[in-house]
Amino acid sequence: SDPSPPPNIVIRTLFVLFFVFDFPAFTLQLAMDKAGEFTGSPVIAAMTLAGELFAAIVILTSRDARGLAKRSWPVLAMIGLGLMSALWSVNPKATLDVTIRVAGTLLLGLAIVGRMPHFQGVRSVIRTMVLGCVLSLAWVFIFPESAVHQTDDAYQTVHAGLWRGIFTHKQGLGYFSGLTTGLLLFYRTTVFSPVVLIGAIACALTCLIGTQSATGFISMVLTPLIFYAGRVVILSPPSARRGKLMMLMVTFLVVGAAFQTGLLNFVITNGLGKSTDLTGRADFWPIAIANLKSSGRSWLGGGLGAGFASDLSEWSIDNGYLDMLIDFGYLTVPILFWLYGVILWKSIKLLLKTPREFAAANVFPFGILMVILIVNITESNFMTKTCSTVLTAVAAGLVFERRNHVPDTVLRYADFQIGRDNELITKSRPTIT
Repeated sequence: SDPSPPPNIVIRTLFVLFFVFDFPAFTLQLAMDKAGEFTGSPVIAAMTLAGELFAAIVILTSRDARGLAKRSWPVLAMIGLGLMSALWSVNPKATLDVTIRVAGTLLLGLAIVGRMPHFQGVRSVIRTMVLGCVLSLAWVFIFPESAVHQTDDAYQTVHAGLWRGIFTHKQGLGYFSGLTTGLLLFYRTTVFSPVVLIGAIACALTCLIGTQSATGFISMVLTPLIFYAGRVVILSPPSARRGKLMMLMVTFLVVGAAFQTGLLNFVITNGLGKSTDLTGRADFWPIAIANLKSSGRSWLGGGLGAGFASDLSEWSIDNGYLDMLIDFGYLTVPILFWLYGVILWKSIKLLLKTPREFAAANVFPFGILMVILIVNITESNFMTKTCSTVLTAVAAGLVFERRNHVPDTVLRYADFQIGRDNELITKSRPTIT
């Protein structure tokens, strides 16, 4: 049977709109008071509900998206795990509210791939991320009182003068703009024409510099490095891919060991201007773990998004792994990370088995998941309403996608290799079933 028709301009525009609010954007401007307290916003509430309904409707009304959602069982299992944690949550209502928001964010990612298969969805999310950087840059100059940290902020006044754009904190914009810059440096003219590409990179890089975020700079460097390493594997002869993948994984282990043993301290302190204890965060992680063990909730945790972490530590955890441990406990959190592991493992198999002509899209799941898994060491964006959650679902959608037809845009090996494929993007190819 024929695949679902490509989405029209209205659906594409709604994908962009709801993705922007899932970054998440405009929370500070619409839902927080001058004291930094969350007061809620009818606009954000309406956009959240509309985004959830839109993603569900797109999936239910599209045969391709519906089939993709069924095959993407790890994503559905993540949602189920969040709902199940409400049974023992310290705040069941909050857990249900957070899980529903996370579910809408995950379903949006699946809907994007379901209606824009293969590289179309990847290109769409990168372009939308560039839009987020453009809006942040505009906000800095038009509304600096909200887009730039101020000396009279309710907390963390040390960040005064640093940019946060349409985000709530400079770390949000820093990671986002660093990731966007890295993706643009890798995909280049597969996403934009050369002239637009230069402007997009300049905009994202300007936002990153404005934040002075170490995580952002690391993301900018890490993203193209991991993606290029994945591309080396995927463009190699099939017989050589497994060996090159093993070399890549050994490299990751060596770098991780170097970080743990302090061999990278010079780079961290002098290159990034940060302390080797991750600005003090690493010092109180053991305190939070000790408090969890003595809380009586160490096996099941406090429930997803229930705020139990704030009961265990007066400081922000800023570690996705520890946050998930506190939310799900020692008994349940292995299931969550096993689900992430399934998606990562299938993305690795995609590198080993995929044809060269699908390199542009098929390197994305491995690359983006590796970046997300690494960044969560110093940030916390697992199972949250963030850009990373949408990208995780997009990665899952790509690894579970069934290619029973040639996509509208196929990036040939030679074109993708030399970055000469922009002309292909404007051409329509007949669908072969």
